[in-house]
Amino acid sequence: MDREENSETGEDACLRRARLVERIGSELLRTPATDASRIRLAGWETIRDLVEATPGLRAVRLAKTSDGFGLGPWLGEFPQSPTSVTTPPDEGSDVPAVHDVLSFAAGEPCDWAMITYESVTPEVTMALGAPGRLDPEVLVTARSILNHVMLAYRNSLVHEELRESVRTDALTRLATRWVFTEVLAGILEVPSPGNLSMLLIDIDGFIAVNEAYGHSGGDNLLVSVAEMLRRVVPANDVIARMGADEFAVLLPGVNQSSAEKFGRQIISAFSTLLVDTASLQSVSAGVGVVEIAPDADVQTVLVRADVALNAAKARGKGQVESWRPALQHEPSVARSRF
Repeated sequence: MDREENSETGEDACLRRARLVERIGSELLRTPATDASRIRLAGWETIRDLVEATPGLRAVRLAKTSDGFGLGPWLGEFPQSPTSVTTPPDEGSDVPAVHDVLSFAAGEPCDWAMITYESVTPEVTMALGAPGRLDPEVLVTARSILNHVMLAYRNSLVHEELRESVRTDALTRLATRWVFTEVLAGILEVPSPGNLSMLLIDIDGFIAVNEAYGHSGGDNLLVSVAEMLRRVVPANDVIARMGADEFAVLLPGVNQSSAEKFGRQIISAFSTLLVDTASLQSVSAGVGVVEIAPDADVQTVLVRADVALNAAKARGKGQVESWRPALQHEPSVARSRF
């Protein structure tokens, strides 16, 4: 009878562990791929349930530090709670010093297994331990749970990288065109009596810069322009890279006249940039200005800014031009790419 009862208990424990693995898989399928914090929480709660369902089982999160590992949070019985353990530089977590500290905290000698996912979270280890010998099936269950979690977490990191690449230009670290239009659309959805203007900026002769200094020289110029715009544009205003050598600035609270003055300040700041310090070749740009009406839509704003920029470029280097209805009838400038 005892053997049958023990066998049934073992089967029940095996079934409970299988249900935990199934549960975490189902829960992560329902969790948004971008919600990394919820993914981590779901994994921790499932490991907690595994610990509570397994007599003697302990689990500890280890985080790599400059001189060893930080310990905690903890799951299971730990009469002592040391917060760190010192190890030699570049030494991993699966070493006697770490095992000894964990066993001391557990209040009895334990068999410890270290679960680490180097390709996803190399700085974090999950330590799993039990008195005597750690049940291999329990370890398999823990690994299965964490496999689900790490796969979902890695996907969340990929989504975050993709989202960041959509929001931030990789070269200049300015906002992207997508962000600029999203911000503009959000402002236009809630009309305000305040002024709102936009500058569209295009570097003069950028192709010639690339030809003279190569694409690396062109990239260096774009980075310099981005840094200059960050210096001269108020911190709360949106600056974006709209295209290859085209930038935009959104100016809340600024009317057309003030925006034109600001455009000329930017032109002046361009003259201080150097393509190559040896040749002292200066840079210029054209600026299109549009004051945005409260009832405007994004497409109309972008088209008007582009028409104004075309007019500025048609008048020569280092020019500022504001949109006005008459520009639509000038064949040399009226065409817009938007």
